[in-house]
Amino acid sequence: MAEKNYKDSSDTFLSVTIIIPVFNDQEGLNRCLQAISLQTYPFNNLEVIIVDNGSKQPIILESLTTYEVKLIECKTPGSYAARNAGVKVAKNDIFCFIDADCWPDKDWLKSSIATLKIYDGKSIVGGEVKVIKPQKPTSVALYQYITGFDQKNNIKNKGFSVTANLTCFRRQFKQVGFFSETLFSGGDLEWSLRASKNSLSIVYDSKSIVYTEPRTTLRSAIIQARRVTAGRKVLRELNVVHVSAYSLAKKRTPWQAIIFIFSKNEFSVFDRIRVICVASIIRAAELLETIKLALGSKAERR
Repeated sequence: MAEKNYKDSSDTFLSVTIIIPVFNDQEGLNRCLQAISLQTYPFNNLEVIIVDNGSKQPIILESLTTYEVKLIECKTPGSYAARNAGVKVAKNDIFCFIDADCWPDKDWLKSSIATLKIYDGKSIVGGEVKVIKPQKPTSVALYQYITGFDQKNNIKNKGFSVTANLTCFRRQFKQVGFFSETLFSGGDLEWSLRASKNSLSIVYDSKSIVYTEPRTTLRSAIIQARRVTAGRKVLRELNVVHVSAYSLAKKRTPWQAIIFIFSKNEFSVFDRIRVICVASIIRAAELLETIKLALGSKAERR
């Protein structure tokens, strides 16, 4: 099979803007930027835009000379608003979205752009998001590792890609429009639906890989669950979740969840019981958040 081409018709490398929203994660951002410095794609065609979304401590950029970096601020809460802010100042032909708590494989850009070019503007590219298992995982980390992102299934069966690894042409983004800033979770699903309505499919690239670590504390996992619950509510109000392939998967019943967790034979029985306990707490937190939202509480924004 011939190697995928990531040059344009004039045999020059396509120009790329990487957009990274960040909120209170200097350490994760540093790791992400370090991994970007190891990319096999030419740096003279690359700019990186970091969007600080209201971090308590100002984001600091280490001295980087291998590629162009721009740091901007977005005061509107939410990662989708931050991504929009990055798009507004981006100058290149291709947009690559990644999160600050992720770090890319060295061939991430090379593969994403080559795949994007193959489809000649008819498709957007979603790459793999691999959750790394810690050496001594907490119960919450095990839960997050088992549930994962399931990016391949998201793209192939549900028709959307998470924004932790999403690549498109500038003209495609303009065609679809900005991310919804009313959503703090599920904005990737809503944006993907609009892409489909604009005759743009999303294709899966298994060689475009970014890595991330699972959350380790129960508090952080509950905050995430609350945010996702609020996002689902807004999506239902927008009638997004009832549209063909974009329907959010029904949640497993408690018994289905237990069976699913116990099917993971690579983990000890004790570890699987730990995960079931965390899953039960998360399910309770989601139920409580649903009730609070119905009573008029504000949605979790972070």
